[in-house]
Amino acid sequence: MVLPLEQAKAERNAAYAAFQNQLAQVQEDLAMRSIGGRIADRAGEAMAEAAEVANENKGVIAGTIGAIVLWFLRGPIINLVASLWSDED
Repeated sequence: MVLPLEQAKAERNAAYAAFQNQLAQVQEDLAMRSIGGRIADRAGEAMAEAAEVANENKGVIAGTIGAIVLWFLRGPIINLVASLWSDED
């Protein structure tokens, strides 16, 4: 018959051993590749994916850039149109 305390200790020891195993794997993994290196890899992957999406949607990107340019130049464009209309009078 296993006493509850002995069973709890055995479960605790098994959990601790599993934790130590995972910790050793993480430390070994980090020794091979630093966190900064991993971040750089993921950033590179994100940039590659963004470039792929951009290549697939060139028209949407061109339209968006055009709309942004028109938005920033709206003042000079409105002034130009207003001056053209005022010259016709």
